[in-house]
Amino acid sequence: MPVFLRIVAAVVAVMFASQAFAVGFQYLSIPDDAGRPIEIGIWYPSKSTMASTTIGMVAQSVALNGDIDGSGLPTVIFSHGSAGWFGDRSDMALAFAQQGIVAVSLTYPGDNYRDSNDRVLRQMTSRPVVTSQVLDYVLETWSDREHLDKSEVGFYGFSAGGFTGLIELGGVPNWTLFSQHCAADPTEPVCKEGAATFLSSPKAAAMPTSIWHHDPRIKAAVLASPGFSFTFDPTSLEAIKTPVELWGGSNDEFVPYASNVSYLKDHMPNVLRTHEVENAKHYAFLRPCSAASKAKTPDYCTDLPEFDRVAFQQSFNREVLQFFQAELRRKAR
Repeated sequence: MPVFLRIVAAVVAVMFASQAFAVGFQYLSIPDDAGRPIEIGIWYPSKSTMASTTIGMVAQSVALNGDIDGSGLPTVIFSHGSAGWFGDRSDMALAFAQQGIVAVSLTYPGDNYRDSNDRVLRQMTSRPVVTSQVLDYVLETWSDREHLDKSEVGFYGFSAGGFTGLIELGGVPNWTLFSQHCAADPTEPVCKEGAATFLSSPKAAAMPTSIWHHDPRIKAAVLASPGFSFTFDPTSLEAIKTPVELWGGSNDEFVPYASNVSYLKDHMPNVLRTHEVENAKHYAFLRPCSAASKAKTPDYCTDLPEFDRVAFQQSFNREVLQFFQAELRRKAR
């Protein structure tokens, strides 16, 4: 999109920001290719009456199975990090639906908080396939599909979800780059994990590019702390023309900013904005934790003393929403 039109779209998005819809929510499940359930949460604009509802571990005010409102609606699919679940970005999904964007989030079989039994290679290769399978379902089978504009699809991914997004956009990992990088900087966190031995092996380097699934339906993407970014072949990154916004934390202890976000910025031609969030650790990109979550999973919930996750998440949700409103361009009508 030309810069002038992008600015106009962003201004229009701000003008309409106060015209919020009620939010409907549906919980669905479809099988993956191995018959395992794929949990799907769908947030969408609605005129139905909302009520307090608990979705997994998250309480929200939504119209459960309410009627969808609008036509020509854009869709954004959410890809969680390793061992996450479909509710990881429920606050952002709710904000999207309030502004006329259908937010679809899934839980990856074999790579979620209840079940992380898949080996790292299967997780990496199956995630893009499962993402596209969910898009197939929502765009072609879902009961409210006629309200969607199939040409307006966005993608949001965090950590392993960011890796998934890079694959879907057309990126191809080159595991020779993994072994080279880890030899030069063995302190990189992923170079010390159990999977590093395999990813540094000749067998990994010889993997055919045909195993990676791409999805040209995605027209815009936001990638937050995208993992393994330095392994992507620069040629494949340079071929990605999809508009992308990148986010990373200056204090990310798992996905260092310089070797991942900066690397992508240097090689992807259509990175519209790059954000290095000061004092942000890796899990700062997850929603703020409840008291119960802090007690149960302190590692996910602990930030640096000078970082305010609640304030950051409010601005983060707002800026990501504005990006998709500008790039997908269509409003509910």
